[in-house]
Amino acid sequence: MIITVRSDSGAGVRGSDQGITALLDLAVKSGIADRVAKRDCDVAFAEDFSSVYAKNIEQVLYICEVVCLEVCGSLKSGHIPIVISGDHSSATGTIAGIKKAKPESRLGIIWIDAHADLHTPYTSYTGNMHGMTLAAALGLDNIACLLREPDKTTLDFWGRFKRIGGLSEKIRSTDIVYVTLRDLEAQESHLIEKYGIRNFTTQELRDLKVKALGALILEHLKDCTDIYLSFDTDSLEGSLSKGTGLPVDNGIMPKEAEELIGIILKDPKISCFEITELNPGLDINHATTTMVYHILEKALSVFRRK
Repeated sequence: MIITVRSDSGAGVRGSDQGITALLDLAVKSGIADRVAKRDCDVAFAEDFSSVYAKNIEQVLYICEVVCLEVCGSLKSGHIPIVISGDHSSATGTIAGIKKAKPESRLGIIWIDAHADLHTPYTSYTGNMHGMTLAAALGLDNIACLLREPDKTTLDFWGRFKRIGGLSEKIRSTDIVYVTLRDLEAQESHLIEKYGIRNFTTQELRDLKVKALGALILEHLKDCTDIYLSFDTDSLEGSLSKGTGLPVDNGIMPKEAEELIGIILKDPKISCFEITELNPGLDINHATTTMVYHILEKALSVFRRK
């Protein structure tokens, strides 16, 4: 089942909410989405408390609660959800939805991304919610790296954001694997070092080659009962891929990403796959959209065979 989240409220650069339409238009034209059920998450929200420490947090909270229920419902109906979202903040809802559907599961996270998304309202320079996704899923505040002192209302919403789905700590830090992480701040580095979170660098990808890297990633998560794979468009090589809000050089090449995702999605533990942060308004000659579409095409092909 394809679940769409047409919102860019958690991003600093707007326009990624249009990425869903761009991908689905190509999928419809090619016919690859035929016979795949689709559900659009309700992202309309009238109230709009915001904060310099956590921008649009009330709206993002609402969206993530909706995503949580949609993902949970999809899994309970026997479907593997493919989430196509505007920005990465909604992944907090995706993780919560998996855990709500499978509360006893040990959930592994494969985060293919240039960024760690481990900030909190206490540490974020920008206040953009898409940089706080995994910190929220881990139930962290990171007071040790205090940069700012948020107001009470922001912290009340942050507390609710961490508890989406009814659980505060939804995943273990040891069950997170980053792929091509390369643009992070000291506050995030502190958490990665403190908890020993694994990052397979772009250089390791090149040295090991894709097939071997895929095997190592799955080996690292061998004790997990379920796996969620999240692909952020900015993980792609920044010199080739401008159709995302925060492109970064020294990333994964499109064919490498397609091959690696194909390998991982074949694993029987896969419970959910997400594509996010495609921004067509920044896309030169639709190059990035085409790259990401091929990844979606690969995913649908793998799930169809499964």
